[in-house]
Amino acid sequence: MERTWKSKKDRRDAAVAFLQKTITDPDVRSAVLKDRRSAHKQFEKAGEINIPDDVEVICVGPSTQERDRLVVFVLPPEDAPAEHLDAFKYWIGTWVPYSGEAITTFLSHSQTKPEIAVPSLN
Repeated sequence: MERTWKSKKDRRDAAVAFLQKTITDPDVRSAVLKDRRSAHKQFEKAGEINIPDDVEVICVGPSTQERDRLVVFVLPPEDAPAEHLDAFKYWIGTWVPYSGEAITTFLSHSQTKPEIAVPSLN
């Protein structure tokens, strides 16, 4: 059975299968860390899912030094006020660059919930 990209459950299941493959097969792990196209293909293959061509699959290693080399933002809407922007609402990957205390403080003082939630593979 092939999974479909439109299904969140299928994407999650495919991600688990892909991540398991990166743990059990050192050749796959090496390939996906070096090449985004390979990561896309390996995710499709291991996850048994068709991934749209415009989806970018990026893999970085687990150390903070490796994660420091990737920043992912979801840009604010064009009509968002430019003053008092909070990076936590838009900085979604690869790891939060601040301590957990700062996040807790921000969330407890925020009047609105962040517009962008960090996806969970659980």
